Amino acid sequence: MLRFVTPMYIWKTMRYFNLGMEKKLKHSINRVDEFAEDVIQTRKEELSLQCDNNMSKQRSDLLTVFMGLKDEAGQPFSDKFLRDICFNFILSGRDTSSEALSWFFWLLHHNPRVEERILEEICGIVSEREEVKKGEYQSVIFRPKEIKKMDYLHAAVSDALSLYPSVPADQKEARYFMKRGRMEGIWGKDCREFKPERWLRDGRFMNESAYNFTAFNGGPRLCLGKDFAYYQMKFVAASVIYRYHVQVVENHPVVPKLALTMYMKHGLKVNLYRRDESEIQKYLNTN
Repeated sequence: MLRFVTPMYIWKTMRYFNLGMEKKLKHSINRVDEFAEDVIQTRKEELSLQCDNNMSKQRSDLLTVFMGLKDEAGQPFSDKFLRDICFNFILSGRDTSSEALSWFFWLLHHNPRVEERILEEICGIVSEREEVKKGEYQSVIFRPKEIKKMDYLHAAVSDALSLYPSVPADQKEARYFMKRGRMEGIWGKDCREFKPERWLRDGRFMNESAYNFTAFNGGPRLCLGKDFAYYQMKFVAASVIYRYHVQVVENHPVVPKLALTMYMKHGLKVNLYRRDESEIQKYLNTN
């Protein structure tokens, strides 16, 4: 993150002589590489044992999937490629999604009407399930097609990302002066409010231009994991909201931390209150 605010000739000199923050970064990258390589070697040993024992049940995680694929020349991917895949999912996939959900639940705490609308939407979608009709509310595991129908939840996650993007630093060279933060000319007078409705047209989610909504970058640098990240965040958010009311601990300090991604400096401390079945039934009856 300091590279964004340090003149290039300074940090490049520090990197060349292995000094200060560049020395620390180099050490940190080596530690991450060692961790990823250890994961890869451990997984290879596990797969080898499975083959030797003729075990029919195979792992289905992403790393194992990539290990089973081949490159354009028909060769298995190199350990370096697999290491980069691990690093990409750790940094780009795990941290960014968890950070986005932290800010999302913090915003829900301050906007209970949004939480109610999300819960109402979820209940409307699952109301036709046989197990729900029988009163088995807690056993629901959302299906991909159900997650896709959650337009208001999609809008709420998008507005949270617009207010608190997981990757807030996006280095571009502007040809004209730009104000920081949301621009009223794009988002309206209420641009600083958490308002999922701004993303909806006749109740359906409508994408904004990637150059207005920069949380996933745009053009040739558009995040490859955008759709997967949305599915992941919506699945987690829906699963939690359907079962619990999330309440932030009183007087817990919520401030961003200076980093490449937008961490909460002190994390997000919450209390979870399991929803009463009568509350779920109320929304099911509404739909």
